[in-house]
Formats: sequence, structure tokens, C-alpha cells
Amino acid sequence: RPGLRGALAVMLAVLVALGPGPLAAQATRDPTGAETRDPATGGGASRDPAGATATRDPGGGGGRDSDGRAAREAGLSLRDVARAPDGRVEYVAVGPPAATGQAAAALQQAGARLLRDRPLPALGRRALVLTLPRGLSLAGARALLAAEAPGVALDLHARYRFAEGAAPRLYAPELVALPRGCQPARRITVGIVDGPVAADHPAFAGMALRRDSVLLPGEVAPAADHGTAVAALIGGAEASGPYAGFAAGVGLHAVSAFTVVQGREGADVDRIGAALDLLLGRGVRVVNLSFAGPGNTALADLLDAAAGRGAVLVAASGNAGGEARLLPAAAPGVIAVTAVDARGRSWRRATGGGHLDFAAPGVDLFAAQGGGGAYVSGTSYAAPIVTAFAARLMARGAGSADAVRESLAAGARDLGAAGHDSRFGWGLARAPGC
Repeated sequence: RPGLRGALAVMLAVLVALGPGPLAAQATRDPTGAETRDPATGGGASRDPAGATATRDPGGGGGRDSDGRAAREAGLSLRDVARAPDGRVEYVAVGPPAATGQAAAALQQAGARLLRDRPLPALGRRALVLTLPRGLSLAGARALLAAEAPGVALDLHARYRFAEGAAPRLYAPELVALPRGCQPARRITVGIVDGPVAADHPAFAGMALRRDSVLLPGEVAPAADHGTAVAALIGGAEASGPYAGFAAGVGLHAVSAFTVVQGREGADVDRIGAALDLLLGRGVRVVNLSFAGPGNTALADLLDAAAGRGAVLVAASGNAGGEARLLPAAAPGVIAVTAVDARGRSWRRATGGGHLDFAAPGVDLFAAQGGGGAYVSGTSYAAPIVTAFAARLMARGAGSADAVRESLAAGARDLGAAGHDSRFGWGLARAPGC
């Protein structure tokens, strides 16, 4: 395509001329594939435990007007987008490794600054975190990738929030007809992408709880309340009582992916992808995602990749009210869960939509927090109940998300209009028998 490449070369030259300087220092690779440093520039990279390379760039860049416009067009506040150390808005590119390498080269030539390069081998993907130069909009960068690296998704590096509410009884087990005293038919491990989990909480006494983190050095994790509550609702080790999980007897593998930035808790696409990749790489096939946020092509690609590799993903629908297609719940391969109270009424803040699959108790639930428990509300706490049911079904031989969905739909209690609806999905999920 000589004509097209010539036109692109002219466009790129203009864009680079508008920017403040070249991209970050280039990196070499050691025999393990890790980025090291460029002897000519003194730049370099460090690798976090999850495999991301964090590139240090002495240069800066402009583009704040373009960043703000991109956020507004996506219906986001800039505080809901990850920021680089210099305050610039971050973007994330996700795609197959080879195509993402082409994307990196094309964006660097256009003046972008690479912050991190994370391989995601279990997902068959590679993720780039970067900033764009002054004069190169998100739309312009996407057009560039469409020509130079088709198949790579580029979007704002959105941050996702815990899908929780607040408020003040042990009604849920009876509501979902949970059988007590039975263990899963075979050992199965459930993955959790969340904040930290307090392993010393009584809910986890004597059980298998594995914890990992994909945070970079120096990043601050939130308090362990949310992650601990979610984990205990799934697999709390008590046979009965306030901390009994809805799939007691499963193993838990919790990955901490949330940070606190300017007083707000959130996880960005890069860390969510790293957590999913870590779990799938360790053979985990049931994963709880108790968070929600905006549509994002890069995150959607990662969720599709995970589902395509056999992962059963269960997610909170979100707490924005009304109807909206929030991720990860709105992704086609994800089982979306909303929250209801003890009388089967929709929680006032729950987000609905045609993508909803099931409702579960999520209002005034007593859940593990701190050294004891507290009453909590939110779709964050409904999702792990359905995740627990999915784990029970997987232990009995359900081999896919579709099989789990069909089994739960067959046993669900219709709550709204006959059949599927946008407030309750197929209805209240009921516990599979022993």
C-alpha cells in the first residue's frame, strides 16, 4: 500500500512535529523477555510481579484538551480515568501480541509515550498503557491503528469502582433455598478480582485461601472490607452461621487489583487484565467481578478473551440506577447479576438492562468485614452468591458459562414480568442442590 503508507508517513511527521519531543527512551530485552534500559538514553523499565514493564520517560507531553474531550465523549469524568505520574490521562491498547507490537511502534512514531507493556499470555493478549501527544486525539490514534495494527483495541484507561452501597439479618440462605452441610462434588477454585482479602478473618479459618496482587510497587491498596466480604460470601468456611459461604468447601484465589488514587478506590483495565491473566494462567475457571464502570473496548476485548478460554465470569450489574450497559456485566460472555432485598424487590440503586441474567440477595446482607461483620448493600454482594452457585454447578460437571446460565435459569424464581426482563433477568437465582 505505497500510497496509503506515504500519506500516513506525512501525517505522522506532522503529529510528531506538533508534539513536545520523541517518545520515551527505548528499551532492550534480556533473555527472559523483560525490558531493561536503553544505554543511549538512560531510560529504562522495571517489571512488577505480574509481568508488567513500567517505562520511565524523562520527557513530557501535552494533549490535555484532547484528553478531556475524549473523556467527555465517553461520558466520563477525568477522575474516572487513570493518570500518568505527570498528570496526563492514560490510554490502554489491547490486542494479540504481534498486532500490539505493531501498534506500539506506530503510536511511538506518532509521539505517544509508553508507560507499561504487559504480556497476558493466558489470554493471548498484550496490553500497552500510554499517553498520547498533543494533537493526536483518541479518534486519530484509533484511525492510525486501524491502518497499521488492525485488531488492536484502544481506549481511555478507565478505572472501575466497587459495585457496593451501604446500609443495615440472615435472610439470604433461606431466600435462595441454600442446602446446608453439603460440599461441592469435587474440589474447585474460585477466582476473585477485587481489593485485598483479610486472610486472618474467622470466615476463612482452616480453608485454602490464596492471595496475589498485581499492584505496582508503591501503589496503595484500599481497605480489605470489600474483598473480604465478597470472598466470604462465596467460600466462607463455616458450615453454618453468619460467615458461611454459599459454596463452602471451594478454594479461593483472590487477586488484589484495586488502588486508591486521590482518595478514590478503583481498578484500571491494565490491572483487571493482569488479574484475569494470572487466574487463567493458574487454571482458575470461575471468576467473580464485583465492580462496574463504563463501556471500554479494551476491557471488552479482555473479557471476551477470558470467556473464549472457558472462564465463567460473574459480575455485578452496578449501582448507577436506571438501565445501563456497564462493564464487565454487559459483556456478552459474562453472567450479569443485580441485587434484591429480602422480599425480592429490586434494590433502588441497582442498574438494570436487557443484559441482566439473574437477581440475588444484595440488600442488608450480613457479611464479613474487619474482625467481624457488618450489614452491606450493593450488587457487589449479590454477584458472589451467583458465583458460588456457578462453582457448585461446575463441580458437578457444568462445563461452560452457557451451561451454568441454562441451569440457573431453569431453577430461577420469576420476580418480574413473565420470562426474562430488564429488572431481574431470569429471576431470583436459586441454589443448586447437593
